Amino acid sequence: MVMGQRKFMKMIDLNGIEKIRGFWITILFALFVLMGCKQNEKQAKDITSTDTMELGQDSATTDEVQHAVMAFNIAMVDPTVELMEALCAEELTYGHSSGLIQDRAAFIDDIVNGPFNFLSVEAPDQTIHISGNTVIVRHIFLARATNEGEPVDIRIGNVQVYQKGKDSKLRLLARQAYKLPN
Repeated sequence: MVMGQRKFMKMIDLNGIEKIRGFWITILFALFVLMGCKQNEKQAKDITSTDTMELGQDSATTDEVQHAVMAFNIAMVDPTVELMEALCAEELTYGHSSGLIQDRAAFIDDIVNGPFNFLSVEAPDQTIHISGNTVIVRHIFLARATNEGEPVDIRIGNVQVYQKGKDSKLRLLARQAYKLPN
Protein backbone atom coordinates (compact mmCIF):
# COMPACT_ATOMS: atom_id res chain seq x y z
CA MET A 1 0.00 0.00 0.00
CA VAL A 2 2.86 2.37 0.76
CA MET A 3 4.21 1.61 -2.73
CA GLY A 4 0.88 2.51 -4.25
CA GLN A 5 0.77 5.82 -2.33
CA ARG A 6 4.27 6.76 -3.45
CA LYS A 7 3.43 6.00 -7.05
CA PHE A 8 0.20 8.02 -6.71
CA MET A 9 2.09 10.97 -5.11
CA LYS A 10 4.63 10.96 -7.98
CA MET A 11 1.74 11.07 -10.45
CA ILE A 12 0.23 14.04 -8.59
CA ASP A 13 3.58 15.86 -8.58
CA LEU A 14 4.08 15.24 -12.31
CA ASN A 15 0.52 16.38 -13.08
CA GLY A 16 1.02 19.52 -10.99
CA ILE A 17 4.26 20.35 -12.79
CA GLU A 18 2.55 19.74 -16.14
CA LYS A 19 -0.32 22.04 -15.10
CA ILE A 20 2.09 24.77 -14.03
CA ARG A 21 4.13 24.35 -17.21
CA GLY A 22 0.91 24.51 -19.31
CA PHE A 23 -0.20 27.63 -17.42
CA TRP A 24 3.07 29.45 -18.17
CA ILE A 25 3.06 28.36 -21.81
CA THR A 26 -0.47 29.78 -22.12
CA ILE A 27 0.59 33.07 -20.48
CA LEU A 28 3.65 33.40 -22.74
CA PHE A 29 1.58 32.62 -25.85
CA ALA A 30 -0.97 35.30 -24.89
CA LEU A 31 1.82 37.84 -24.36
CA PHE A 32 3.32 37.08 -27.79
CA VAL A 33 -0.08 37.49 -29.43
CA LEU A 34 -0.68 40.81 -27.67
CA MET A 35 2.79 42.08 -28.58
CA GLY A 36 2.19 41.13 -32.22
CA CYS A 37 -1.17 42.93 -32.27
CA LYS A 38 0.34 46.06 -30.72
CA GLN A 39 3.18 46.01 -33.26
CA ASN A 40 0.71 45.63 -36.17
CA GLU A 41 -1.38 48.50 -34.77
CA LYS A 42 1.69 50.73 -34.58
CA GLN A 43 2.70 49.80 -38.15
CA ALA A 44 -0.82 50.61 -39.42
CA LYS A 45 -0.71 54.02 -37.72
CA ASP A 46 2.77 54.70 -39.11
CA ILE A 47 1.70 53.71 -42.63
CA THR A 48 -1.43 55.87 -42.50
CA SER A 49 0.33 58.96 -41.25
CA THR A 50 3.27 58.36 -43.61
CA ASP A 51 0.94 57.99 -46.60
CA THR A 52 -0.85 61.23 -45.72
CA MET A 53 2.43 63.07 -45.19
CA GLU A 54 3.86 61.75 -48.47
CA LEU A 55 0.83 63.04 -50.32
CA GLY A 56 1.34 66.44 -48.71
CA GLN A 57 -2.27 66.61 -47.62
CA ASP A 58 -3.23 68.71 -44.64
CA SER A 59 -6.49 68.59 -42.77
CA ALA A 60 -9.17 70.86 -44.17
CA THR A 61 -10.46 73.76 -42.11
CA THR A 62 -14.09 74.80 -41.71
CA ASP A 63 -13.39 78.09 -43.48
CA GLU A 64 -11.87 76.25 -46.46
CA VAL A 65 -14.89 73.97 -46.65
CA GLN A 66 -17.39 76.83 -46.48
CA HIS A 67 -15.47 78.61 -49.23
CA ALA A 68 -15.39 75.45 -51.42
CA VAL A 69 -19.15 74.90 -51.04
CA MET A 70 -19.90 78.54 -51.79
CA ALA A 71 -17.59 78.52 -54.84
CA PHE A 72 -19.28 75.37 -56.14
CA ASN A 73 -22.77 76.83 -55.68
CA ILE A 74 -21.78 80.09 -57.41
CA ALA A 75 -20.22 78.11 -60.26
CA MET A 76 -23.50 76.22 -60.78
CA VAL A 77 -25.19 79.55 -61.58
CA ASP A 78 -22.61 80.54 -64.21
CA PRO A 79 -20.74 77.32 -65.10
CA THR A 80 -17.86 76.90 -67.50
CA VAL A 81 -16.04 73.68 -68.30
CA GLU A 82 -12.76 75.08 -66.93
CA LEU A 83 -14.33 76.28 -63.69
CA MET A 84 -16.19 73.01 -63.04
CA GLU A 85 -13.08 70.96 -63.82
CA ALA A 86 -11.16 73.01 -61.25
CA LEU A 87 -13.83 72.40 -58.59
CA CYS A 88 -14.48 68.68 -59.23
CA ALA A 89 -12.18 65.73 -58.56
CA GLU A 90 -11.42 63.52 -61.53
CA GLU A 91 -13.05 60.62 -59.66
CA LEU A 92 -16.30 62.57 -59.09
CA THR A 93 -19.50 60.61 -58.71
CA TYR A 94 -22.51 62.92 -58.80
CA GLY A 95 -25.86 61.52 -57.65
CA HIS A 96 -29.16 63.26 -58.43
CA SER A 97 -32.34 62.93 -56.38
CA SER A 98 -33.89 61.15 -59.38
CA GLY A 99 -31.37 58.33 -58.99
CA LEU A 100 -29.24 59.35 -61.97
CA ILE A 101 -25.50 58.95 -61.27
CA GLN A 102 -22.97 60.85 -63.37
CA ASP A 103 -19.21 60.81 -63.57
CA ARG A 104 -17.22 64.03 -63.81
CA ALA A 105 -17.41 64.40 -67.60
CA ALA A 106 -21.17 63.74 -67.75
CA PHE A 107 -21.89 66.09 -64.83
CA ILE A 108 -19.82 68.93 -66.29
CA ASP A 109 -21.36 68.52 -69.72
CA ASP A 110 -24.85 68.50 -68.17
CA ILE A 111 -24.29 71.58 -65.96
CA VAL A 112 -22.71 73.57 -68.82
CA ASN A 113 -24.86 72.41 -71.76
CA GLY A 114 -27.89 70.69 -70.21
CA PRO A 115 -31.53 71.80 -69.94
CA PHE A 116 -31.18 73.24 -66.41
CA ASN A 117 -30.14 76.85 -65.99
CA PHE A 118 -29.60 77.69 -62.32
CA LEU A 119 -30.52 81.27 -61.42
CA SER A 120 -29.68 81.03 -57.71
CA VAL A 121 -28.41 78.37 -55.31
CA GLU A 122 -28.46 78.39 -51.51
CA ALA A 123 -27.33 75.86 -48.91
CA PRO A 124 -29.10 76.41 -45.57
CA ASP A 125 -28.88 74.09 -42.54
CA GLN A 126 -25.31 73.15 -43.43
CA THR A 127 -23.22 70.84 -41.29
CA ILE A 128 -19.56 70.04 -41.86
CA HIS A 129 -17.68 66.96 -40.66
CA ILE A 130 -13.91 67.00 -41.23
CA SER A 131 -11.84 63.81 -41.12
CA GLY A 132 -8.27 64.57 -42.13
CA ASN A 133 -8.24 65.65 -45.77
CA THR A 134 -11.79 64.40 -46.38
CA VAL A 135 -14.91 66.42 -45.60
CA ILE A 136 -18.60 65.52 -45.48
CA VAL A 137 -21.02 68.41 -45.98
CA ARG A 138 -24.79 68.12 -45.55
CA HIS A 139 -27.31 70.83 -46.33
CA ILE A 140 -30.61 71.63 -47.93
CA PHE A 141 -30.11 72.51 -51.59
CA LEU A 142 -32.41 75.39 -52.56
CA ALA A 143 -32.34 76.61 -56.13
CA ARG A 144 -34.31 78.69 -58.54
CA ALA A 145 -33.79 77.51 -62.08
CA THR A 146 -35.31 76.97 -65.47
CA ASN A 147 -35.66 73.56 -67.05
CA GLU A 148 -35.91 73.92 -70.82
CA GLY A 149 -37.08 77.49 -70.24
CA GLU A 150 -39.76 76.61 -67.65
CA PRO A 151 -39.26 78.03 -64.12
CA VAL A 152 -38.66 75.50 -61.38
CA ASP A 153 -37.92 75.74 -57.65
CA ILE A 154 -35.77 72.99 -56.16
CA ARG A 155 -35.63 71.92 -52.51
CA ILE A 156 -33.73 68.70 -51.86
CA GLY A 157 -31.34 67.25 -49.32
CA ASN A 158 -27.71 67.11 -50.30
CA VAL A 159 -24.58 65.29 -49.11
CA GLN A 160 -21.25 66.30 -50.58
CA VAL A 161 -17.83 64.81 -50.00
CA TYR A 162 -14.81 67.01 -50.61
CA GLN A 163 -11.19 65.90 -50.60
CA LYS A 164 -8.13 68.07 -50.15
CA GLY A 165 -5.48 67.31 -52.77
CA LYS A 166 -1.70 67.64 -52.88
CA ASP A 167 -2.17 71.21 -54.04
CA SER A 168 -4.17 71.94 -50.83
CA LYS A 169 -7.37 72.60 -52.81
CA LEU A 170 -10.68 71.04 -51.86
CA ARG A 171 -12.49 69.36 -54.73
CA LEU A 172 -15.90 67.74 -54.89
CA LEU A 173 -15.37 63.98 -54.84
CA ALA A 174 -18.96 62.80 -54.37
CA ARG A 175 -22.43 64.28 -54.18
CA GLN A 176 -25.78 62.66 -53.48
CA ALA A 177 -29.07 64.52 -53.52
CA TYR A 178 -32.21 63.05 -52.00
CA LYS A 179 -35.85 63.97 -51.81
CA LEU A 180 -37.05 65.57 -48.59
CA PRO A 181 -40.38 64.84 -46.94
CA ASN A 182 -42.99 67.50 -47.68
